[in-house]
Amino acid sequence: MARRNLAFALCLGGLSLGPLAGQEVRGRLEFADEIRMVSCDPAAGVPCFRIKLNIVDGQGKPLGLQLPAPDKLAASMTVKAGEQEFSPFYATIPSDATVAMRGRVALILIDISGSMNRVLASGPTRFDAAKNALEHYLSGFQDGLDEVAIVAFESHGVVAGIKAAKFAATKDEALQQVSNLPAPKPKNNTGLYSAVDMGLDVLKQKLDSTGGGAGAPEGLLVVMTDGANEVFKGDDPGLLAGDEGLNIVANRVTGSGINVVGVGFGDVSQIDEKALSRLSTKYYMASDLEGLKKIFTMTRTVLRNRVQATFASPWADRASLAGRSMHVIVKLKLPTGETLTSAEKIWETPQVGVPLMEGKCEAPELLAAIHLPPPGGGGWMALLRPVLVFAGLGVLLLIMWFWVPWLVWPERYMGAAPSSARWAEQAQPGAGAGKPAGPAPAGFGGAGPGGVRPPARAPMDKTVLYPRPDMTRTRLEARPDKDAKS
Repeated sequence: MARRNLAFALCLGGLSLGPLAGQEVRGRLEFADEIRMVSCDPAAGVPCFRIKLNIVDGQGKPLGLQLPAPDKLAASMTVKAGEQEFSPFYATIPSDATVAMRGRVALILIDISGSMNRVLASGPTRFDAAKNALEHYLSGFQDGLDEVAIVAFESHGVVAGIKAAKFAATKDEALQQVSNLPAPKPKNNTGLYSAVDMGLDVLKQKLDSTGGGAGAPEGLLVVMTDGANEVFKGDDPGLLAGDEGLNIVANRVTGSGINVVGVGFGDVSQIDEKALSRLSTKYYMASDLEGLKKIFTMTRTVLRNRVQATFASPWADRASLAGRSMHVIVKLKLPTGETLTSAEKIWETPQVGVPLMEGKCEAPELLAAIHLPPPGGGGWMALLRPVLVFAGLGVLLLIMWFWVPWLVWPERYMGAAPSSARWAEQAQPGAGAGKPAGPAPAGFGGAGPGGVRPPARAPMDKTVLYPRPDMTRTRLEARPDKDAKS
């Protein structure tokens, strides 16, 4: 009996006794955030990547398992990036104290369309059940650490209402926001797509104000609805609707890196489950108050049931990552012998330019990164690389200094034109060896064969002048137009 009570107490404390021998535990790893490139300078010269994973069951609910010891966690993990497999250089399991120290920032959007006035089988209306579940969620609120904003939305004043959200820093302030939620009205429709779109902006702005980084508070956007996106005449102009609106918001959710939990509440047949799945990183369905309470509890628990790891880039620098898409799969081997595997997660670079760092490594990560090998491997190659680069630049400089000018200005490197005689027994420049030149004009040249001299010039003889070649010009310059001179 004492052992049974001890086990029950440990489970209540959020710990796990692990699976019994012979039991099969069906669990998996689920990425809790986007893959983020971080800088570990000066401990490591290569870009590093930080990943966060939740341990969940087949339905995506938090699952408590016996994990490897902290000093063996990194070695028990395998990261497959493309065709390469390796272990992260750092891994940790955030403790309750670590999560409490970081705190949480949550934005909760509650649908108050007319259908939220419908009565559940258990008695209360959907709206009253939602308020009850929110009060249950806030039971774990920690003053001074957690912040939460609870905002109602329908199809009127959607953007302005969410934009005016105020994050409560105490439990009493948060409960007051629940109490002040406006009651649903019959003519209220559901601007679901625009609500999620503006919610991402507001939460991101709040998270950015905390400074970001690995020690920043955990961000969470919860969207609860009992139906589908409905926009009709008389609603806010410009509300997102149709497949185009859904695609816009779904792409924003995927690229934001923010955890978005969708909650479908009420009659499942009236809920657009397909749209809800695209608008969230994780979604749940509930039909009664107890189910809704469990969902809100899981959204709080999942932040504690997490593994964080950091691994070095398979490529030496950010420039080598330009234009690449890295497909990442993570495996974790448990002490029981079971292996948890994640689905494939894709990290993509911008289409133009090198990717930017999204943060810096913290002190424990830097200490672990010190033992990473130099970029491109260690040994003599790491020492020779700078020398080879310097020698290559030197050769390039010599080519640019000597060979390129010779190509551009060849006349300056060919010497002066020959000034030897052009007639009589001498050959013309450029003629073949031994090829005689033509007869010299009257009055020019010396004695020819047999001592015969050319006749003297007569007054009517025409004199033709040939200009000397201009050795200061290049072949690339335009020659003067002879006709223009004449």
